[in-house]
Amino acid sequence: MQLIRHLITVIALTLPLFTYAAYLADDIEPGDGTNEIQLPLTKKTAAELIHLENKGQILSVDKQKYKGKTVFKIKVLQTGGKIKHYLLDPHTGHPPH
Repeated sequence: MQLIRHLITVIALTLPLFTYAAYLADDIEPGDGTNEIQLPLTKKTAAELIHLENKGQILSVDKQKYKGKTVFKIKVLQTGGKIKHYLLDPHTGHPPH
């Protein structure tokens, strides 16, 4: 009898967690923006990736050499008027090392 009472208590305590989890977004969901960007990056997709991450206005995207590799240099006008430059490796989508 005590075992049944414990099982009912456990179920009663964990059931709300499962219903709450149903409302959470999955980590990988097609169409959420970042998952749609294919590698290797193009100028357009490099700009989209940076825009998704910081919401600034993209001013330019250029290819340049960095430590012997071709990278994209993205110039972004941020809120407050500051200009920031980002470098992205077209093959990884990450900043070069």
